[in-house]
Amino acid sequence: MKGVSLARSPVKFYRLGLLAVFVLGSLLLLWAARVVLLPFIFAIVLAYLLAPLVELFVKHRIHRVPAILLAYALVSLFITAMIVYMVPLWIQETVKMIHLIPALTKQLQWTWNYWLMRFHQAPIPSSVRQAIDEAGVRWENKLFTLSKQLVTAIFGVLPGILSVIISPILAFYLLKDMNRIRARFWQVVPVDWQPSVYVLALDIDRALNGFIRGQLLVALFVGILSGLWVQILGIPLSLLIGAIAGFTDVIPYVGPIAGAIPAVVLGLEQSPLKALYAILGFVAIHQLEGTVIGPKVMGDSVGLHPLVVIFAILAGGEIGGVAGLLLAVPAAAVIKVILGHLYRRLII
Repeated sequence: MKGVSLARSPVKFYRLGLLAVFVLGSLLLLWAARVVLLPFIFAIVLAYLLAPLVELFVKHRIHRVPAILLAYALVSLFITAMIVYMVPLWIQETVKMIHLIPALTKQLQWTWNYWLMRFHQAPIPSSVRQAIDEAGVRWENKLFTLSKQLVTAIFGVLPGILSVIISPILAFYLLKDMNRIRARFWQVVPVDWQPSVYVLALDIDRALNGFIRGQLLVALFVGILSGLWVQILGIPLSLLIGAIAGFTDVIPYVGPIAGAIPAVVLGLEQSPLKALYAILGFVAIHQLEGTVIGPKVMGDSVGLHPLVVIFAILAGGEIGGVAGLLLAVPAAAVIKVILGHLYRRLII
């Protein structure tokens, strides 16, 4: 038996080497083709979200293709209802915001000039005044650069519309051939690896399920609470502000700040106190999200350290832009699960 084991060990290492070369080559190929991967990523996410609904219909003895079409019909009905009832209101409020921008700009310019005049009249040593002036110029340049980057990012989202159009078609084929894809996958995996790979797949599914579906529900709660708080304060465009807050909430750390900016700016037009109330309300909402809503809905499915989350967001934004920001945290969660399984299998 020992002779057989020793004879088979080179073959085993040879297979592992081939597998490592294959995985590395696949990763390099994906990296080279990363520009065209966006519709496929959207399709995978869409198929992942619709898979439970499709499987539910299949369990009720509906054939897979009609089940997929029925799921698509329900989602399309929901989106149509959103378009019919919500989008016109959002458009109206967006037009109102566009009309308010000149007045807001004038108000902010007046406030800036007022405090600048007060600053120059204050008895401050010349060296301190010069340092503050230089810091103000640097921050002004940074804000200008940030505004340019924001506009560029907004226009950079437009090519993604094509990906959104193509992704439902790709998701249809993924859902249709789901069983065949699973069968082919298990044919490739060696028999002695299948129990470990099955546990790994369950852990990845748990992490993605907790993040993707949970994050959507959390964002919905945040959008509703933000809109209600702005409405209570009497700040205009509450519906649009709530939609912005819910949409940006899917980006950890950065999103809540971006979602609060419109409410604070519009509140500042009415009074500094109302802007302060808006800030306090958004802080309270996100504290509620982090301590109550998030743990209840998502649990500890992702379990990433805040430093890892921040690094993933920065790296994702640098690599993939807006799409990279959205996909950074779930990708980091999947990598964490895979590394954890490799550590337990190869080291412990």
